[in-house]
Amino acid sequence: MSGPVHLDLERVPCALCGSSTSEICASGKDFEYDTADNIFRFVRCRDCAHQYLDPRPAPADLDIIYPSNYYAFVGTTNALVARIQRFWESGKVRLYGEYLGGGERTLLDVGCGDGRFLSLLADAGDPQWHPVGLEFDAKAVAACQAKGFEAHCERIETFAERADQRGRFDAIIMLQLIEHVADPGELCERVHALLKPGGVFIIETPNLGGLDYKLFSGRWWGHYHFPRHWNLFSTRSLATLLDNKHFEIVRSEFLISTSAWIISHRNFFKDRGWPRFWWRLFSYQNPVLLALAVITDSVRIRLGLETSNLRFIARKRKA
Repeated sequence: MSGPVHLDLERVPCALCGSSTSEICASGKDFEYDTADNIFRFVRCRDCAHQYLDPRPAPADLDIIYPSNYYAFVGTTNALVARIQRFWESGKVRLYGEYLGGGERTLLDVGCGDGRFLSLLADAGDPQWHPVGLEFDAKAVAACQAKGFEAHCERIETFAERADQRGRFDAIIMLQLIEHVADPGELCERVHALLKPGGVFIIETPNLGGLDYKLFSGRWWGHYHFPRHWNLFSTRSLATLLDNKHFEIVRSEFLISTSAWIISHRNFFKDRGWPRFWWRLFSYQNPVLLALAVITDSVRIRLGLETSNLRFIARKRKA
């Protein structure tokens, strides 16, 4: 792409309650990738307080707002950061095992990107686990398949309609994805259909809380991720959604959110016209800034305070 384009945006109602009555709570541009020259806005539903992007890009423009260099498609290029990240996230996989149990298990990583987390599931999980990937980017799916994984280039909405996939999975993992979709309620229904009885739904998503949210909300907060994040949750709103879609939450917790801290600062300095060399230092792969963010959020978690990242582990109930 030679430069940002202007997108024709679509007006949408609240995805959680259907109301079209809202108030603007944040506005900004695509600070990270400069894919579009529009000014985007998050609104707060006056009826249920859910925050969502309105208006937003049309589905036909997804290839524009998710460029080929999007971080989920290319992975981490800093070797030190990748090594630390892998060590850190191995703990996630061990945690999943506590809820999945031993033996043969089939796990679906929705939004698997280039297969980085599939590799982690294979290496750090039970040897009898069978990780499967789902991703809409064809090149990323090819990268997964080249690593030997079963991976499907398809959206979960159509994937869940396939008779050979319904009720197949013991766990569905959705890391930083539910905030990207148009209809989170429909997404949860698809997950419910794909899971076996008692199957586990693992979600990580931004949380409308934490010190970085308080400092940068309104424009620069990294988790606005204009225009790719379409729905943002609080712990209460996400818990309500899962309960309504026949899931029982068995674990909830706040997580470290390094990218939100770093990208929020980057957005601030870039938007305020600071020199390019300065705001480019604020990269999610900068090990010094990552360490500072880890320390900050680790202290907050120990003090029982919110961070801007949360994890829910839920089990499928009978519909």
